[in-house]
Parts: sequence; structure tokens; C-alpha cells
Amino acid sequence: MFNNTVPQGSIVLRLEFSIADAVHQRGLLSVLAAAIAAWWNRPRLPATLPAYLREDLGLLPSASPAHWLDIPSNVTIPPPLRRPGM
Repeated sequence: MFNNTVPQGSIVLRLEFSIADAVHQRGLLSVLAAAIAAWWNRPRLPATLPAYLREDLGLLPSASPAHWLDIPSNVTIPPPLRRPGM
């Protein structure tokens, strides 16, 4: 596999080459174990992230958790639309 076919280089080709090289050198189970460990230990957002930081990171505004008791009980369902000719 050639890395330098595109002047700026394709990140996908480099990643595939790196994964294939790692599997070849260390074995499939070792590479999978390292990937799972990296995913498990990934950085997580704190539960109480201020709104200005959420905006800076490009995240959606935090939603308040919904509870089934918060849903109003007097919601009416509109009648079905009548099609012409019926």
C-alpha cells in the first residue's frame, strides 16, 4: 500500500495502513484490546458543563431530563383529515 499517492495524503489510507501494520506487528487480539481500552478510558464531558463552554465546543444546549409526569394530560389528538371525494 502506498501512502504518498495523494500530495496531502489521505487520512483513511494512513489509518488503514497503521491499523494493518499494528495487527501485523502485535496481533489482532492485542490491537482490539488496545482499541477497547482506549474507548473505555475516553475523556467524558462533565455532568455540569456551563452553557458558555457547551457553546464553545459546538454542543447543543443541555436538555433538562423529561419525566412522564411532566407531560400534560389534556393533550388532544386532532381528528383525521378528510380527503376530497369521501
